[in-house]
Amino acid sequence: MKILITSGGTAEPVDGVRFLTNFSTGHTGAVLARRLQQMGHKVTLLRSARVEAAPKAEELLFSDFYSLDQTLKKILAREDFDLVVQAAAVGDFAVESVQINGQDFVPAQLPKIPSGVSVRLLLKPTHKIIDRLISYARNRPVVVGFKLTNGLSQTAAQEAAARVQADWVVQNDLTDIQAGKRIFTLYCNGQRIQQINGVDSLAQWLGALGGSGA
Repeated sequence: MKILITSGGTAEPVDGVRFLTNFSTGHTGAVLARRLQQMGHKVTLLRSARVEAAPKAEELLFSDFYSLDQTLKKILAREDFDLVVQAAAVGDFAVESVQINGQDFVPAQLPKIPSGVSVRLLLKPTHKIIDRLISYARNRPVVVGFKLTNGLSQTAAQEAAARVQADWVVQNDLTDIQAGKRIFTLYCNGQRIQQINGVDSLAQWLGALGGSGA
């Protein structure tokens, strides 16, 4: 099976040395890539340049939302994948402008904001990449999306997972991760299917998924 995995968090530039990002370490995506490759699958890992690698897998890098989106468009348009696993933590906002002492600047044109100034950031929403993955692909892969929640009840987590446009949704919670637990709840068509403990077990499930259909 040919598998594409995204991993790590987007980093939206504020200036040449600062960015807005999230807590993602890329650990889950890197472990999935290694385990699935060991199982005999052909794996491409599209990861943030700042996070954990999977040295034996084919790797591509992204930085911000735009580079992730554009790379996904290109690779899915030129290659057929059986399974696409969107494990990357994609930012919901990008920096549109930076206001320094009342004057607006474009983030990419700022080498470094000096100390001691008043700074305001104007953020703009980004679109949901996972909602567009099927339209990017030249074939019809099975799409698995991840949904990270933070302290939600099971009912609220299920509602959040139901809003993700993917064949399968893997939901996990930040409170579990902070407690050293890797607990994944699987949803299909908005319905809770099962719970999986550990990234290795999740890799086993993914490895069998491509042949089972959506």
